[in-house]
Parts: sequence; structure tokens; C-alpha cells
Amino acid sequence: MSKHIAEANLAEVAQIVAAPSAAHVVDRTFELPTGLYIATVGAYLAFLGIMAASFLTGELVIPMVIFVVYIAMAFGIPAMWTGIGENNGARRLSWSNFQSKGVMTHDGPVTAGAATAQVLILPLAILGWGLAIAIIAAFV
Repeated sequence: MSKHIAEANLAEVAQIVAAPSAAHVVDRTFELPTGLYIATVGAYLAFLGIMAASFLTGELVIPMVIFVVYIAMAFGIPAMWTGIGENNGARRLSWSNFQSKGVMTHDGPVTAGAATAQVLILPLAILGWGLAIAIIAAFV
């Protein structure tokens, strides 16, 4: 619990320490190349495009616009977040560096192919599902 200390007694209780010498370095890049984010956003937007082309009516225009704005915000804000703060030397991983080193996860290193599969499996599954639904609807 906290305890009130009068200002007159504060000097007796307070501990004066030196300021930290180095700022805390934060890497907000997620250690993945930009191409994976672009592919993910592209797959989600392609799904919406397929759904819009297949089923768009006057009532669905506003929800589709909301979905596009939501996807733009969901990926745009983290993209801007990587640039927040001082220039601490953290840079997005280049594709060649990603291919040669892979990424480090909580469970250990992961190859570039495995990381790409893990990142893109859900967006591509959703895109495939949307394509299948559009094809089924076209034949029915």
C-alpha cells in the first residue's frame, strides 16, 4: 500500500540515484520483411474484392467500405508503429536476410519458408474459401 510522506520528510526517505545511462532499445519491426505484410494485406483485400464482385448489392456497399478501412487500419497502424521513437538502429528485415537467417521465435529459430507459411496460411485459406464460394454461387 502507499503511505503519505510529508514534503518536509521527503528528503529523509527519498533515494537519489543517477539517471540511466542508455535508453531502452525497442525493436518494433516484428523481424519480418515488408513483402509478407503486403502479401497478407493483398490476400485479405483480394478476398473482399471477390466477395464484392460476386455478391455486391446496394446494401453491402457500406459494410465493404468498412471492411477495407478496417484492414487498412489493422495493418497501417502497426506499420506506422515500427517508426515510433528514436532512431534506435532497428530496421525491417530485408528479404535476402530473411531468406538466409529466418526468424527467431519463442520456441527457437524458424526457417524463412516455415515463417512464410505460418504468416500466409490464414490469409490464403480465407482467399481460397472466398474463391470457392464465388465459384459455387456462380454455378448455382
